[in-house]
Amino acid sequence: MNEAQIKCQEELEASGIVPRKYHGQVFTTDPTLIKKFVQAVKDCYMPGTEIIEIGGGLGYITEELAKNFEKLTVVELDPDLYAILNKTFAHNSHIKLIQGDIMDLALPKKPYLLVGNIPFHISGRLYRKFMSEIEHKPYGMIFITDKQYASTLMGQPPRSYRVSLQAQAYGDIEILADVPPSAVHPEPKVMSCIMRIMQNDLKLPENFWQVVNYHWENFPTSQVESPKTMGLQKWLELCSNTSKKS
Repeated sequence: MNEAQIKCQEELEASGIVPRKYHGQVFTTDPTLIKKFVQAVKDCYMPGTEIIEIGGGLGYITEELAKNFEKLTVVELDPDLYAILNKTFAHNSHIKLIQGDIMDLALPKKPYLLVGNIPFHISGRLYRKFMSEIEHKPYGMIFITDKQYASTLMGQPPRSYRVSLQAQAYGDIEILADVPPSAVHPEPKVMSCIMRIMQNDLKLPENFWQVVNYHWENFPTSQVESPKTMGLQKWLELCSNTSKKS
């Protein structure tokens, strides 16, 4: 382990915390990576809006965010980690701490930015919710996440998936930097990355998911031999043609 990882391990041991593999608990420890992450947030932040951090952990990212932004809400599921955050930031007026599940959080009606180090096991559910299932979507998302999953979200033919369409219909996706296993603790077996998705102004036709789901679940059809070879624009064209026929 490097110096930052050792420091993290010592803090965990001092608090009697064992990272829970089931919850995908890993802590970003590399100061340089944390600064890159915060800079990525600064680059797309809309002044006066709220930032919601998913999983404050031990507060390494939270601390840097609080130095740069005035309105920060931190949502932490784990009660032990929440207790640490509460002790560390209780007197910081910039930070609102919430113990709970981000999937159950009452979301702001005003513009907000969603950020955090995302546990791998909730990635799919989380992206689906915030990219397509809710009415008040974030105007952007900056996450430390599994690089392979980020690549899937960016997928183009012949490796385009429904989640790729979901992500690209929501916004423009970039992988900004690699996050190697040595930058977090405990070290995961996969490469992570800093990924940014900024909401675009695309309005999907009302029949979009009906058309996509039909062809995906029944291929090959007369119009779609393989859904993975269909990019977002092709699906939009198919939806338009389908509407004209009906």
